[in-house]
Amino acid sequence: MRAKNALKIAVSNYALVFKNLLYKVIMFVIFSFTLSLILRIRLQPFFDVIRPVFKDFGSIITSVLSDVDYASAAAALSADFNAVITFLSNNIGNIVLTVVIIAVVFIFYRFLTGISDCTLMILVNGYMTDMSHRGYIGTLVENLKKILVYQLIDGVCSIIHCAIVGLIIWGVFKLTILIMPLSALFLTTLIVVLAISIYCTVMSQVMSNILLGDCKSVKKAFLTGLTPKREYFGKMFAAYLTVVVILLYFHITATVFTFGVGELLLIPFGSLVIVCMKVVDYFTINKKKYFLDYDHIVVPKELRENDEKLLSDVEI
Repeated sequence: MRAKNALKIAVSNYALVFKNLLYKVIMFVIFSFTLSLILRIRLQPFFDVIRPVFKDFGSIITSVLSDVDYASAAAALSADFNAVITFLSNNIGNIVLTVVIIAVVFIFYRFLTGISDCTLMILVNGYMTDMSHRGYIGTLVENLKKILVYQLIDGVCSIIHCAIVGLIIWGVFKLTILIMPLSALFLTTLIVVLAISIYCTVMSQVMSNILLGDCKSVKKAFLTGLTPKREYFGKMFAAYLTVVVILLYFHITATVFTFGVGELLLIPFGSLVIVCMKVVDYFTINKKKYFLDYDHIVVPKELRENDEKLLSDVEI
């Protein structure tokens, strides 16, 4: 039911998809330009060494197809391979540094794109509370301090999470690829889906507490949100697991049948749906009523019972 309500709220706020899309496109352009510049500077010597390999390999293919002796081209290709190996062995430090720089750029890119998701959460909270529609940029600027605090916490947690999941995937893949190669892809995908669902479940209320809650202490907001009540954890995990699987299916479908064009809308809409689910969880756990639209209000059972008791105590 909560996933259904979140979807209704996301559809009612569909205009946010385009604001989210515009922000993320701008960030992607900046990221792509920065990354290409770094790769061009850092990897230019490697490109200079590897280029003759492709050239000589093409010469061999041409010689074979033309039924011409390719011994000289093969000898040149062997020399080129040796040059590449020598280059790599002599530049291990530079290669490691390049990988670290690229990783830092990716982390910073995730940090910047996450700012938009935080802004969406605050806007969705306003809609669910009193049907308000505030400006995107104004909301971002007004709440920038809280957003940056959460993004720093999320950045550290995501690095730890990705490292653990990466090690698990590497271990499972290494064990299954030789014994059951077909199951390796299935198990890898399963681990990724479960990992994303668990991360969304665990971090859901951390994000809500920091951005929407009344906790003045970031530490308290983090620790309180990190351990949802047992009665809600299972339901939250099941809902996120279902949504993650559905979104994964749509992402693959959009990539295959629209050549990636559908991703332009699916990625920001998926972000909005996940954000709406987190806000719905926040309202549900804290037993607060919220608007689905102008005609429908979701009232928790506890509030309904209190209202009924209050009415029964009133003498008419």
